[in-house]
Amino acid sequence: MKLEYCIILVTATMVFAGCGKSHSPEGEPSGTAAPSVSSPKEERARVRADGAVVRDSAVAFSTMGKVVAGRYADLSFEAALPVMRVCVKNGEHVSRGELLVSQNAYVLRNAVEQQRHAVEEARLQIEQARLQMQDVIIAQGYDPDATVPENVHHIADIKAGYALAQSRLAAAETLLASARHQLASATLTAPFDGIVANLTVQPHQLVAAGEPVCRIISIDEMMVEFRVMETDLTHYPMNTRVVVVPVADKTHCHEAVVSEINPVVDAQGAVTLRARLANGADLFDGMNVELRRIED
Repeated sequence: MKLEYCIILVTATMVFAGCGKSHSPEGEPSGTAAPSVSSPKEERARVRADGAVVRDSAVAFSTMGKVVAGRYADLSFEAALPVMRVCVKNGEHVSRGELLVSQNAYVLRNAVEQQRHAVEEARLQIEQARLQMQDVIIAQGYDPDATVPENVHHIADIKAGYALAQSRLAAAETLLASARHQLASATLTAPFDGIVANLTVQPHQLVAAGEPVCRIISIDEMMVEFRVMETDLTHYPMNTRVVVVPVADKTHCHEAVVSEINPVVDAQGAVTLRARLANGADLFDGMNVELRRIED
């Protein structure tokens, strides 16, 4: 009987001891607690002078975004003609004024030549009309080099067709300017320094008027567009510095500065911001990136 009593006593002691270890004095579990939702302990990212990312233990604010071209130009032809030359390829760096793509402009050159002859012919017609007008004025008994009554001058003008010849010259000059513009538009050149993208044409291919041929992106004006909730907007005021890390290559990082805040809250309660990259030459338009605010 004593032996059984001792066994029961020892067992009860062990049970009470185990219960005491599994709870804290306040009644909370003593194991590893889940991180607090309201005050998470995360890493804070900052950039050193050598460009390396240093992460400190602090509350950080991060979000996802996309690289966007701050300046670009979609180029197209104004006439539907076959492509003659393609001098560039996608991803190639070009300088302002550099030849990109040209059309077979034989028809356009002929149109310019025809309109040039039309202008010359209109000028000859004006000279002929001027001489005829002088003859009419002399026939009326006036000296064409002296002051002629307005009604007499008007009648001479109508009979000689001088005003009509002037109108024809103006129309011919307008058509010549239009033909020259069409000829110039058959050659696409880079409007500024940048990189070629979305090039889709090949030699001898017929391109419709107004159809985009290629895009020139200014790599010196790359930006990152991202959205933050309205409640987090105070963490990203103008000129806030952020670290930009491409999702495709997290070993590289870039620095950007918030330069635009769209003053509209969308239906999801978010605000769109843009940050200008200090150097985005190796980033692509539309690339997914992660952004972290840089703490001073």
